Amino acid sequence: MVIIADMSLTINFNLKTPSKEKSLLMAIIRVDGRKLRVSTQQNVLTASFDKVKQRCFTSKEKFSIRENKHCEEVNKILDEIVETSSRIYNSSIPDSDIIASIHSAISDITEVKKNENQILKMSPIEFFSYYIEQKRVDSHTGRYIGERTKIHQRTVIKRLSDFIKDNRLPDTFATFTSRNFDQQFTNWCYSIRNYKQNTVYATYGVLKPLLNAAKAEGFEFGDAYKSLKGKCNDTDAIYLTEDEIKKIYLLDIPSLIKAGEIDAKSTIEKTRDLFIISCWTGLRRSDINRLEKATFDIEAKTISITAEKTKQQVVIPMHPMVLALYNKYRGVFPRLCDKGHTIEHLRQCARLAGIDSEVRMVQNRGGKVSTLIYKKYQLVGMHTGRRSFATNMYKRRFPTIAIMRLTGHTTESNFLKYIKVSAEENAAMMAEEFFKIKKPFDDE
Repeated sequence: MVIIADMSLTINFNLKTPSKEKSLLMAIIRVDGRKLRVSTQQNVLTASFDKVKQRCFTSKEKFSIRENKHCEEVNKILDEIVETSSRIYNSSIPDSDIIASIHSAISDITEVKKNENQILKMSPIEFFSYYIEQKRVDSHTGRYIGERTKIHQRTVIKRLSDFIKDNRLPDTFATFTSRNFDQQFTNWCYSIRNYKQNTVYATYGVLKPLLNAAKAEGFEFGDAYKSLKGKCNDTDAIYLTEDEIKKIYLLDIPSLIKAGEIDAKSTIEKTRDLFIISCWTGLRRSDINRLEKATFDIEAKTISITAEKTKQQVVIPMHPMVLALYNKYRGVFPRLCDKGHTIEHLRQCARLAGIDSEVRMVQNRGGKVSTLIYKKYQLVGMHTGRRSFATNMYKRRFPTIAIMRLTGHTTESNFLKYIKVSAEENAAMMAEEFFKIKKPFDDE
């Protein structure tokens, strides 16, 4: 029995069915002569309950590790019931409402625990799906997890689900945390799905935080999964030079439509124009599609916008091509079409602009490394604009930190992934600087 406030509040915990191996634990609360009997929603081993101390006890000799852990969890709930009841009793709540308030509070406590127990009964795939749909704040950015991130996470969970189905593996945490999971999953990605190496790494980049979340929730498994490589290899993505951007900008689309090179009903000109803006601002597709939110200061020749992804405000100088397009649309810009048609439009523009040099790319697909040869226009996409902006500004010798202020990158390592200067271009840039240095043997 727990006695509080000079016998005015007493709390007992009793076994409902003490003759059975397991019993539901009841809370009997008396307040100034009034009695409340309510379930704690906790089933305990009868042999583990100390009737005198009103708590469960642990014993390595008598009970298993799981049973002992359950005893500790039950005791925490009982302590919380006592503390909450005492707080309510000593509050300013009218005496007539105390019993009802204590009953409601205990129900809340037990309901939370009930939900936690239900979560711990989930399979990994069920838990992963449940977890990503919760409204969560990213601890690194302080922002709510965006829908784009959730879409990527859903794709990864579907991939993991397909993996266990194809291999007839159990949907248990042991499947994803065993030491041979990496080999099993990589073999499946390569031999069955013909995925790229970066698809494997991208999967691990999502899986590891999900397993960390599961462990924090109370699931028990080892730490072997922490050695999985979650960082993708840098890809040989292209950028467009300033001359190539100019060629696309100067395409005479009305004439090409008359010549039958472009469908007269196509919105390719709008796509081209928005791509040019991306090339000279470094804005992501998501921000190009919301230029109505940007402030175009024609006098100062700057563009101010709060980036959709990072929620950071960036101020970008307005290139003459961007100013010309602003005037063309009188400040009311169109929106990009769907991604598939956008890519089709951009590659057609690049082809018609004669951007057809050969590009060699090393690719690891299905565990086989090969060198593929593309025409450059075949690799152009909307993100090429952002990458081209960063690279061309770098080639103009602007300080890295200054370019990062424009692109919104927060770390230099992430920013440098966008710089696509070839070995030849890098050597030429260095040679140019070398020739500016006075030779040590020159006359003073």
